[in-house]
Amino acid sequence: MHDFLQKLVEDATRRVNSGYYDVKGNTSHEPVSLKRAIKTAKNNAIIAEIKPISPARGPLRPKINPIDAAVKLAKGGAIGLSVLTEPDNFGGGMENLQQVRPNVDLPLLMKDIVVDQAQIHAGKKSGADCILLIESVFSRNSSLNLDDMIRETHRDGLEVLLEVHNEDELIEALKSEADIIGVNNRSLATLETDLNTTIRILGKINQTVDKVLISESGFETANDIRRMKTNIVDGFLIGSSIMLSNNLEGKVREFVLA
Repeated sequence: MHDFLQKLVEDATRRVNSGYYDVKGNTSHEPVSLKRAIKTAKNNAIIAEIKPISPARGPLRPKINPIDAAVKLAKGGAIGLSVLTEPDNFGGGMENLQQVRPNVDLPLLMKDIVVDQAQIHAGKKSGADCILLIESVFSRNSSLNLDDMIRETHRDGLEVLLEVHNEDELIEALKSEADIIGVNNRSLATLETDLNTTIRILGKINQTVDKVLISESGFETANDIRRMKTNIVDGFLIGSSIMLSNNLEGKVREFVLA
């Protein structure tokens, strides 16, 4: 039986082949650096996610207005927004990214399962500033080359957030040209979440790291942020708990000021 990550890859490949990422038009803008926004944050650097559906938790805000949500998340103090463009398992869409772009000045992360350069170009045309790449997608699929995908992203003038799930992946990520490394506390194989993942993996780094490091997934309250705050973690990507809140702006602010 395939694990969930393999399903995500298969779905992404099918979307690429179907022309889903053949974006028409161009949502042009001056690029905004997510890396810089994280490093210069005055409070906790929170990347808030516009995420209609969670494969682990089900519908969050399936009928979300992406523009309204983006404005509220920005008012709450988010330093960047992650916008789901994956429609099959997360309820996202390229149109969400296109709609959000003209309405906020924050850097936008395109959150998808990227397996083809066509997706990067679609992100560029839709207003993204940064593209999510997942280390295990490439390490488990010999036909895909991570270094080539990072270079192509940079050629488009975009940054790369490279997601890892274990120590071996982190070691490889630190050697890459990725701009930001994110440790995901949720396993994409089992969908189980454990905040100790970041603590365990980053705790094994002995050398000085020149990469921007963030922790992703599983944050429910301000106490979770306080527990995770160390000198080595530069920021946090949070989706489900924000989307489930009755007060998007207030929930983001709770994390920002923790």
